[in-house]
Amino acid sequence: TPFKLLEGTYGLAVIRAQEPGIIIAARKGSPMVIGVGESETLLASDPAALVAFTKNVIYLEDGEMAVLRADRFETHDLNAVPIDKRVEEIAFELPDIERNGYAHFMLKEIFEQPATIKNALRGRLIRSEGTAKLGGLDDRILRSAKRCHIIACGTSWHAGLIGKYLLENISRIPTQVSYAAEFRYANPMIEPDTLVIAVSQSGETTDTLEGVREAILHGAATIGICNVVGSSIARECSQGIYLHAGPEIGVASTKAFTSQLV
Repeated sequence: TPFKLLEGTYGLAVIRAQEPGIIIAARKGSPMVIGVGESETLLASDPAALVAFTKNVIYLEDGEMAVLRADRFETHDLNAVPIDKRVEEIAFELPDIERNGYAHFMLKEIFEQPATIKNALRGRLIRSEGTAKLGGLDDRILRSAKRCHIIACGTSWHAGLIGKYLLENISRIPTQVSYAAEFRYANPMIEPDTLVIAVSQSGETTDTLEGVREAILHGAATIGICNVVGSSIARECSQGIYLHAGPEIGVASTKAFTSQLV
């Protein structure tokens, strides 16, 4: 396919004038989601754009393409070999991405923090044992880690700094925090039993995602801490934790940051 000739990062949706009822989509590095509705097929870069129409979605991976028609779709790799994709369900509802009377989304998300902190803890605290159980993590990997490396960008990087403090002071595990953009280009020294933790609200931060791939190439175990279910980082890390903070629309992170700390 012509997509094989392209270099760099892209998320493309192509329409031919001769076939207006067909959309051809492909991705490399940029998120792309197919919405599966009743007698309609939709395409977006984020599931939040689709939830008003359908909750059934398919996430394209890097190096994949799709041919969309109103009543059906096909997914292939860039060699036009068919791929079976699993239909997943969006984890939030339409009211979650509306302002609900607040002046702007950031104000709404500030006031949502008591609820989102509870959501981050719900079902994970074992009060009788005085501990917590995170279902997405393998205890054996955590216990065998001799060193941690946290990679993130922006507000998530600041959450990582607090994570370093907690890991070193409570677990006594040497921890380094790096901007993901620096980590991916620095030829990082990944020693045996190093655990790399990627923190990203969206789960689509390009530098953090590439940092995860670099860590995997070096043989590190990876954990993703993300808010968006089904995001690229969540799918590519060997294990992970969801924040359950709901969609964060405001550019300045609020509730996702406090959920990352919890």
